[in-house]
Amino acid sequence: MNDKASIASLGTLSSTSRAVIRELLTSGPLPRATLARRLGLSPARLTKVTRPLLDSAVIYEDATAPNKTPGRPGTPLAVHAPRYAFAGFKITGDTLYGTRVDAEGRVQRAKSVSLESTDSSHVVDLIIDLVKELGEEQPLQAIGIGSAGTMRRYDDRVRRNQYLGWDDVPLAEILTAKTGLPTVISGDIRALTVGVQWSGPGQGHSDFAVVTIGVGIGLGMVIDDQVHAGTHGTAGMIGHTRVSEAGPLCELGHRGCASAYLNADSILAAISVPHGITDLDLDGACRLADRGDPVAQRVLSDAGRALGVLIAQVVNVLGLDTVILAGDGLVILEHLSQELNSALRDHLDPWGTVPHLETFHSDFDEWARGAAVLSCQWLLVDPPKLLAPSITHQQ
Repeated sequence: MNDKASIASLGTLSSTSRAVIRELLTSGPLPRATLARRLGLSPARLTKVTRPLLDSAVIYEDATAPNKTPGRPGTPLAVHAPRYAFAGFKITGDTLYGTRVDAEGRVQRAKSVSLESTDSSHVVDLIIDLVKELGEEQPLQAIGIGSAGTMRRYDDRVRRNQYLGWDDVPLAEILTAKTGLPTVISGDIRALTVGVQWSGPGQGHSDFAVVTIGVGIGLGMVIDDQVHAGTHGTAGMIGHTRVSEAGPLCELGHRGCASAYLNADSILAAISVPHGITDLDLDGACRLADRGDPVAQRVLSDAGRALGVLIAQVVNVLGLDTVILAGDGLVILEHLSQELNSALRDHLDPWGTVPHLETFHSDFDEWARGAAVLSCQWLLVDPPKLLAPSITHQQ
């Protein structure tokens, strides 16, 4: 790989400088007084921290930014986000999705390739090829990988990914060695949640949940501005939470769990088997329900009730007022709303507040974008200790 250009890595900055950049990225341009107050810094300390950032064009004074503060607060500071590029990847059982974003999470380029095999060496080769392609026009700061499994918030290994058959695969170490770029691994729902938090419908919210439905059921949590993974990376594993004492069995033999009602495979099996259909998808299931098919209507009604119970449980435990619904199964939502809302109110704590529900249509490119945003967050929150002072353009 030839050295075409280099740019300072955000991960090599001081912790206070990184905190400045984080606040500006998540909140948008801010006057110095507001920024200092949010970070708990004196005006003199903030000036000392921001001066070298201004001199090196990491941040700049944005005279065009709208004034969000009463009075005359001064020219807001902003990050030169387009200067910093990050690559993110979402790995499914049959496709690798890659994207390049800037520091604000804006997509600059995206591409997907089919997997001929789920063998880790084959997937690594495909990721390296995409890293080269995504980094052709601009140096990359870091790589983020979103994978199913039980990864910590910022992990270096893929753990217990049942779709790929991987466990304890040191993917970050392999990719860093082959690309020279710092690499971080996290749960795919957690990566999606980071993207939602930093530059999606969760931006500006300190507390919210992302609930995904489709191939799997997942939960991402942001509490006090922090994305939570749990001690062992298992926080948010709600797919087998029981939502009914009766009901169908899931693939693991649990009766009445969320997966038994809400997984795409469970929904399709419950509709297609009675009809003898072999090629049904979720769109087809919805069309059957629209035509008055009683089996499709019952299955989707049961799914809506299960989702309402599940959301109520999340809200009761975490006390959230915003829940964002995402995933590849959102096509069924319009058929669930009545039962969902009824079950949500029935199972919500009497003192609880009905949460604001928002849908976020997220294809797998969006999940890859979340992984790229995660790698930016990683550099600004907990960068690797041996990070080089500059990131070299990979060719």
